[in-house]
Amino acid sequence: MKKIMCGVLALLMSGAMLFAFGAKRQKKVKIGFLAPTLQTEFFITIDDGLKAGTKAKGWDYVSVSFDNDSSKAVTAIENMVTGQCSVIIAMVSDSSCDAALKLAQSEGVKIMECGVQTSVYDVCLNTDQHGIGVQIGTMTADWINSKLSGKANVVVYTTFQNQDMQKRGQGIQDAIKKNSPNANILEVVDIGKDVVGAGTSTTENMLQKYPDLNVIACYGDAAAVEAMEAVKAAGVPASKFGIFSCDGTERALKGIASNSVQRGTVQFAPLAPQMLEYCERVLKGEKFSQIVMMETHNITAANISKYYTAK
Repeated sequence: MKKIMCGVLALLMSGAMLFAFGAKRQKKVKIGFLAPTLQTEFFITIDDGLKAGTKAKGWDYVSVSFDNDSSKAVTAIENMVTGQCSVIIAMVSDSSCDAALKLAQSEGVKIMECGVQTSVYDVCLNTDQHGIGVQIGTMTADWINSKLSGKANVVVYTTFQNQDMQKRGQGIQDAIKKNSPNANILEVVDIGKDVVGAGTSTTENMLQKYPDLNVIACYGDAAAVEAMEAVKAAGVPASKFGIFSCDGTERALKGIASNSVQRGTVQFAPLAPQMLEYCERVLKGEKFSQIVMMETHNITAANISKYYTAK
């Protein structure tokens, strides 16, 4: 009888262990998206894409804006770990979150960084930020050379709060100086990182400060589309004014298509599907020792019809 009871107990314990293992193995996938802001079109588009994509896959999803505040980012990471996220997509600005991300990794969470490279990740989707700046600056210089006979008064919008964006801003300057040497860069302005309204207020100030300003080169579309509206509101003739930027948002594309002062943008290949693809791959155990470089292309009036159809 004692042997029978021991055998039954062993079977029950074995079954419990298998059930626990199976429950752990079959835990529902949950993706956490940590964004610097969810107020600009670029990040809203990513958020919407991830939300739709995870729903289609039957995954759970949560997104958090840390409002460019590293302390909020750390708290958000801790909450995502507590909330049992399988993958955290961290679009952080610098290494200030590395300790929190490392702790998340130790808890079994996969870390995807996008748009910046720090020391903690399982997969990093990034790009040559100086190279992106060169793309923006080259489009700017080409337009100056073809439309303004190589002479222009330029203001560059960048941010000093993010090392990668500093590199992008430097790339803009380098390309303009190289390709349109007679263009005059009046000022390089730190407008902050994805701050709603910064493009409007900065452009209003620049137009007052430099009445002969006729070109603005921005590190991102958020500032550029606000600058576009500010230039229009100021009554500046559109034919001799150009704005160039990066992100390929719908508002920027619409501006290019409508022959406004928005003349060009650099667009990334759709990010949400790419993020979801690499989420699946890291969850299956795939290792990435190299940075995954994101594809980009320049969009101007010459090729806008390939990328945008007016609604």
